[in-house]
Amino acid sequence: MTWTDRTLAALGITRAADATGALAAVAAPPRTPSLGDPRGLTAVHRALQVLTTAAAQLPLTVERGGRLLDGTTVPAFVRRPDPRMTRSTWVTHMVTALALYGNAYALIERDDRGNVLALRPLDPRRVMISVNPTTHALIIGVDGRTLAAADVLHAHLQPQTVGDPLGLGPIQAARTDLQGARMTRDFAAQWFDGTGQPTGVLSSDAATYEDAVKVRNAWNGLDADGNRVDSSLNPSGVKVLPKAFSYSPLTINPREAQWLEAQEFNTLQVARLFGIPSTLMLAAPSGGSMTYSNVEQDWISFVRFSLMYYLRPIEEALSDVAVNGQTVRFNLEGLLRSDTKTRYDAYAVALSTGFMTVDEVRALEGRDPLITEDTTK
Repeated sequence: MTWTDRTLAALGITRAADATGALAAVAAPPRTPSLGDPRGLTAVHRALQVLTTAAAQLPLTVERGGRLLDGTTVPAFVRRPDPRMTRSTWVTHMVTALALYGNAYALIERDDRGNVLALRPLDPRRVMISVNPTTHALIIGVDGRTLAAADVLHAHLQPQTVGDPLGLGPIQAARTDLQGARMTRDFAAQWFDGTGQPTGVLSSDAATYEDAVKVRNAWNGLDADGNRVDSSLNPSGVKVLPKAFSYSPLTINPREAQWLEAQEFNTLQVARLFGIPSTLMLAAPSGGSMTYSNVEQDWISFVRFSLMYYLRPIEEALSDVAVNGQTVRFNLEGLLRSDTKTRYDAYAVALSTGFMTVDEVRALEGRDPLITEDTTK
């Protein structure tokens, strides 16, 4: 077993060779049944909602030689990567795949001349990456079909190991933490619906164990053999106790159970995992203070150091598909812009120093230029 095989085995990733042994297939590890779908955790769902909402509202731009291409020269697959869906929906698919699995794939469809027609998002769980040990070329398998790497757009987060073609997503990196959050959620649900804690205590100073079992069964609606008694025989649910027994209810409120604290802790852990400010998770930590200034700084930090973690791989993957030295970028101006007065003051300085033109300022504000140049000359 090679060092790569040992590393992959430690990460729960399987490798399978073909009949000739020439290729070693690398498949993403299956989701652990005990964790289930991580989106079932409200904090994870909220984190994905924040990431995808922020990414989906960003326009894609294309540069060549440091100059932005106008709408007519931007490749069609950048304007709408998959004709079956909107651009924002396509971006949502890709960001969701990166956040959940660390890898996002799209099947590249081309015409007879090699021009890209569509980028069809693929479920990462259906994709297997193969590495040719001789040429080190990647071969990708999708539902039993073998595709060349040039036929699949692949965006990934940080590699699972050095030199690994697969990315490691936050869900895989912190599976134990998320399992703890799921267990806390499930235990709390059982606790508060009455199945996770006893509702009360039946006590007696004189009863034998056999008598206590009979009284307990009767209290719980069971016969002497422990079988459920027809509830229609006692529709009102009236409880009757022998003279020697007494009942003491057990009650505990959510704060005494530290459920609220555990829920807050798990939410903040997920926020850290995805790099999202707690304010955007709608769960500011207890004792924290929020001002306009620090909320704005949190937002800027989120865009630069968290959101870009997911956007940059998509940009680079799209740039690899583009031709003629074109570079695809998300336009972050809308997310990074400050309040109106601050922007206008900055524009005034830029205009007075000749750093920007009026039309460039208008473009940043999403407005048409004052003078439309005749492009037919």
